[in-house]
Amino acid sequence: MTRGLRSRRIRENLEGYAFIAPAVGIIALFSLFPIFFAGYISLYRWRIRRGDFVGMHNYLVSFGSWGNLALLAAGLAMVYLALRLLRFERGRASGSLGRALAGAGALLAGLALALVALAEVMRSGDADLLTSLRVTVWYSLGTVPVQLALGLALAVLLNRKFRGRQTYRVLFLVPYIVPTVAAAAVFERIFSLRPEALANQVAALLSLRPLQWLYEPRGLFQLLFGFDARLSTDALAVGPSAGGIAATLAAYLRSWAVGPSLALVAVGLFNWWVFVGYYALIFLNGLSQIPRQIYDAAEVDGAGRLTVLRKIVLPLVSPSTYFLTLIGIIGTFKAFNHIYILRTAAAQGTVDPMSVYIFFTFIREARFGYASAVAVLLFLIVLGLTLLQRRLMERRVFYGE
Repeated sequence: MTRGLRSRRIRENLEGYAFIAPAVGIIALFSLFPIFFAGYISLYRWRIRRGDFVGMHNYLVSFGSWGNLALLAAGLAMVYLALRLLRFERGRASGSLGRALAGAGALLAGLALALVALAEVMRSGDADLLTSLRVTVWYSLGTVPVQLALGLALAVLLNRKFRGRQTYRVLFLVPYIVPTVAAAAVFERIFSLRPEALANQVAALLSLRPLQWLYEPRGLFQLLFGFDARLSTDALAVGPSAGGIAATLAAYLRSWAVGPSLALVAVGLFNWWVFVGYYALIFLNGLSQIPRQIYDAAEVDGAGRLTVLRKIVLPLVSPSTYFLTLIGIIGTFKAFNHIYILRTAAAQGTVDPMSVYIFFTFIREARFGYASAVAVLLFLIVLGLTLLQRRLMERRVFYGE
């Protein structure tokens, strides 16, 4: 390589780094630095100013004991091992029958260990933190899949040729553009306690009595089926014996059985209203990339609409599905603004995800070190879910190559 060619490459590299330097600086200042600084704060007993160095004590408060943390880590490690054993290639399991059985056994054992660890954390650790995690999981499960399905259905409808198609596309995107605070304030009035509120009027049309909506702490399954499976405080007081662990685990599982609270369901409806239009816009972009010749060939072969949807549309929009699932899970785990506005004291914390729990721990209780530790845990959970999702879905994404 001549000196002139080498110097030109160096100059081009420097120019490239100079162009990306402002973006890298902003990301480093407002994204990377807060993460590392939160990790630094979590190692101290931090109030108004930095206190004594406590090491991993703030994390230990969350889990209750190192044994609980080790048990949870062992369970998650076994689940990861099971996923490695149960590898799927293009919808078909790869490997021998023995490998599949070993993977299934590791998966069951890992889930059992993780459940026992979570029950012990509920008994001896921060029960409020685990409750907020349960709310976060319910919120994610109740919004992301529904938004994917409704967004795809709406995109298929809007992809047809009809008069005013562009106008409808803009109208469905308006909720995503409207400021979150203003939209949440309107929804708060829609789901108010007044019988003449819009939500209660719709319920009256369905021959239902007026509901408390954002003020209702009881679970959806509890309201529908009339059973009470709330977590018993007596179970949490049982000692760490085998029977005590079983009782705590049973009580913890019963706490899931009530389902998300009606207040959380109302918050989820707001999330649907905001993001379905955005999901449809992304799916529309994916549908526009499908060549018309593929539809024509399917029509010649006599394929019905469901076959076209299953064999053509879903595989070819899989990059959009993967992207929306990724940002949807990340977004629901860190959602804060609209939940903080729509939450009520009457809901008894049943709409408070981990983000709201971190905020109240930081602002109201001034436990800066512990709040930072919980924030780091939330970051690790989101990172783990992202890596897991990438592991499970990336090979099923069709990029047309």
